[in-house]
Amino acid sequence: MSTAQAQNYRIRTRINKPVAEVFKAVTSSDSLIKYFVDSSSHDLLPGQKVSWHWDHYGANEVTVKQVIDNELIELTLDSENWDKTVASGYDVTVTIAFEALDDRTTMVSISESGWLHDEPGYKASHENCGGWQDMLLCLKGYLEYGIDLRK
Repeated sequence: MSTAQAQNYRIRTRINKPVAEVFKAVTSSDSLIKYFVDSSSHDLLPGQKVSWHWDHYGANEVTVKQVIDNELIELTLDSENWDKTVASGYDVTVTIAFEALDDRTTMVSISESGWLHDEPGYKASHENCGGWQDMLLCLKGYLEYGIDLRK
């Protein structure tokens, strides 16, 4: 297996809220701090470097590559900046997709690609997969029930 191949995964969950409301909860720094991070430097806007901070984890940065209202957010993260690799860092693409199932229900999918097929890449991919799943569950709890599952 080549160490340059991209590793991919996709997780998703259904949220019983309109797509515009779900999309805003993911792109707005004011919303992100209510269910996902303890602080966020900016809203998710194209070209923006955004620093996220978790009290229990530390800070990480993402770069917003693309935003299509109510459809898609594409981010990149640097594997070294995220403390996932000890060798030179490389970009990993995070894609958050939104699909309106009807006027009251949204499917949100998150995928990552670009992790190397090596031990640090597999470990990082699995750790992030769990982190994004946690984010989706917290998003669902926040939007559907008004609670912060991190508390």
